[in-house]
Amino acid sequence: MAVGDLFRYAARAFFSKTTPTPDKQLLRIAKQHVIRRVVEVGIDSVDSTAQLLDVLVKQAKDAPVKYTALDLFDARPEGTPDAPLVGVYRRFIATGAKVRLTPGDLAASLAAEANSLSDTDLLLLSGDATDEALAHSWFYVPRMCHPGTLVLRRTEGETADAAGEWQTIPLTEISARAATRPARRAA
Repeated sequence: MAVGDLFRYAARAFFSKTTPTPDKQLLRIAKQHVIRRVVEVGIDSVDSTAQLLDVLVKQAKDAPVKYTALDLFDARPEGTPDAPLVGVYRRFIATGAKVRLTPGDLAASLAAEANSLSDTDLLLLSGDATDEALAHSWFYVPRMCHPGTLVLRRTEGETADAAGEWQTIPLTEISARAATRPARRAA
């Protein structure tokens, strides 16, 4: 890593007062692990994801970093941060990562894409990816994971404006959630 890149990373991860604590936490985690494939279920912040991808691409040197996002994008409800598909794609591709964006319902998208997302190194579950929202999709998550996969979930913030921290979900808990499928509703 070049000296300039090292200073930029340090400023983002440790010294910046404008970067919220969860973003610093995510950048530190990324720096401590070898991460080549990232899957984000629901995008909380386009800016923090772009920063994460920038750090991962620089850390990977010549190895490709693959990023997949499952989100509503243009179909987000009013009152949520705007994330137009084309704008998000342009922002993320500028980092140098290989970007794949899948618009649609989180649970349906996760179920449809799980087989193509094997060997995920980092799985990020946004605040929108609640247990209720993913109830029928937990079954598919173990297909994406390997023994070193990090699964992080954004917790609720103390206030509506403050984002929560990233909480690690152990793979054993992922397997337990996958094993208990909710009953299907009658049509």
